[in-house]
Amino acid sequence: MISVKEYSDDIYVIDSKYAQLWVAERGQVENADYYYGGTRTVPYDSTDEECENRISYLKNYESGLKNVFINDVIASGSLEKVKKDLPEGYIGSKVGGGRCIIRPKSKEAYDIIMDTSHPRHCEIVDSMFRDLGEFLNDKNGEIKLTPDFGRFVGLADMLHKYTENVLGVKCEDGGCGGKASYTSTGIIEAIEYLGFGKDKSIPVTLVGSDGAVACAVLEYLINEKYTDIAVCDISYDTEERRQEAERLRALGIKILPAEYGKFTAPCLERGGLFIAVTVGGELLNSDLSVVKNGTTMLMAHNEVITVNEESLSAIDKLLEEKDIKIVPGQLLTFGGAMTSRLEWFFRRSHNEGETFNKPVAHKVVRLAVDYLFEKYCMGDNKTNIFRLVYDLV
Repeated sequence: MISVKEYSDDIYVIDSKYAQLWVAERGQVENADYYYGGTRTVPYDSTDEECENRISYLKNYESGLKNVFINDVIASGSLEKVKKDLPEGYIGSKVGGGRCIIRPKSKEAYDIIMDTSHPRHCEIVDSMFRDLGEFLNDKNGEIKLTPDFGRFVGLADMLHKYTENVLGVKCEDGGCGGKASYTSTGIIEAIEYLGFGKDKSIPVTLVGSDGAVACAVLEYLINEKYTDIAVCDISYDTEERRQEAERLRALGIKILPAEYGKFTAPCLERGGLFIAVTVGGELLNSDLSVVKNGTTMLMAHNEVITVNEESLSAIDKLLEEKDIKIVPGQLLTFGGAMTSRLEWFFRRSHNEGETFNKPVAHKVVRLAVDYLFEKYCMGDNKTNIFRLVYDLV
């Protein structure tokens, strides 16, 4: 028997051998089909209060808000064009926000969990997932998770050994596989919906270009023959990264200076289209006075600002001073969550040997972006889109 305590309303703590696993549910939607979210690892010395605040924030403003959008898209009829290709139960589904965070019990456990090459990595993760799977099974499908901490692509499949209530599993098991490609499709559709493909000479700046999502966006820009591309990454200190830098320079792509935790002036002052696929928090730590009027900023991460009145007021002030458009990450990066929901209903109803229809999933994400951008992003540039969407939570 696993040891589980209810920490507070809708937050549970599983005491596993190497870590405490915090799981939250019921973000924004009552009477949902289920509650869904991703997984993060937090430092081993995080306090209970820090864990509670972190999981509540992620449940509400990341998982919860994305599922509010997806519920709206489905209810709006925007997927009518592909309705015949959707699995039974998907139209009419409602999903709320859930979340899991892992707090290792020691620095050693933290280091092993975060190091996919460590010889004990799989052993310790498997131990945690055995307990997590038992908990999810005991909840009778009410909570579903995608483990996506670190850089280990097989985490969902490891958890799938112990529970059906995991999404993002391999295609052979009826899953959609990794979520990065669906997330990048959402960003690319946003670029096209905003009309940037009409002029391939505009400056395009991609910050954080070496992650899985951003790599796909960069290759799209290259293939579409945008002629003024610049990238900005923290480090080119490995041979692989140095070779990538040489490849980009040979294609005429500029490499701009980077600084952790902020956007640098050479990135911000280029104007045109600015895309950030980073860890979050950079926007209000940067000198935004250098941003050119007419810039569109796609903040393709979910924690670009801390959701509080101080941050929202700072965005208000920026929009008063500058003629720019800033789009929050949740309107750009929901593709993975939307496809995970497709996966669940597909797995419930598919025929033996039938595999997940990836092309339809990408179409669904594109249609969703079109609907949401028409609703939230096509107004006056003085509109604070952050306020519009965060008020939904």
